[in-house]
Amino acid sequence: MTVKGTLILLRHGQTTYNEQQRMAGHADVPLTPAGEQQAKDAGKIIAPFKFDAAYSSTLSRAFNTAAFALDAAGTNNHLKKPDGSWNISRHDDIRECDAGDFTGLQLDNPKVLAFERKHGAALPNGESDVQFISRVRNFYDTEVKPRIDRGETVLVVSHAGVMHAFDAILGFETLGPEGLWSTKRRIPNTAALKIDFEDGKVVKEGFIGNAPANQNQPVKPGHIKSW
Repeated sequence: MTVKGTLILLRHGQTTYNEQQRMAGHADVPLTPAGEQQAKDAGKIIAPFKFDAAYSSTLSRAFNTAAFALDAAGTNNHLKKPDGSWNISRHDDIRECDAGDFTGLQLDNPKVLAFERKHGAALPNGESDVQFISRVRNFYDTEVKPRIDRGETVLVVSHAGVMHAFDAILGFETLGPEGLWSTKRRIPNTAALKIDFEDGKVVKEGFIGNAPANQNQPVKPGHIKSW
């Protein structure tokens, strides 16, 4: 009998730093009013799914997006605690990549533009994509994969960088010399990626809801690999 599991990856809503085109990293910047509305609108995207577990990073922009979306969906009240709050498991391993000295700088800051992006090169006093992918992989291996292997449906609300890391971990993208900096997939605020598994292996992945163009595609045979 085939065991089917589903993973929904959801990026947080717009933050003040997104609005200002600043690098957020581990800074706990809040959602804007528009970001809160985006999170509520994302409830329509996740409403068809009954989740066995919900996760978010420990940063408030991810947790609050998850809570707003679940509230708006109205279909997962079994995940509520007795006090009415959401049972969303928060994990440091799925925080955004640590931007170090670049935290708070605008994306077009000369220091940011001049930084040589190479796979394995850490941002100044921050994190390399190798370190970053390693911790996201640890979260996937310890928290998500066992549930998927049991045929569960899992929601993970995090960050664009984390979703790129999942692309690398699950083999959706082969990283070049620039590593995660060279990724081609667009992940706007509250983009939702649905990944279908059969017997623990990915069989299909693609954005749902208001998806970026040309992103829904089946996985080609032999494309999945382990890092």
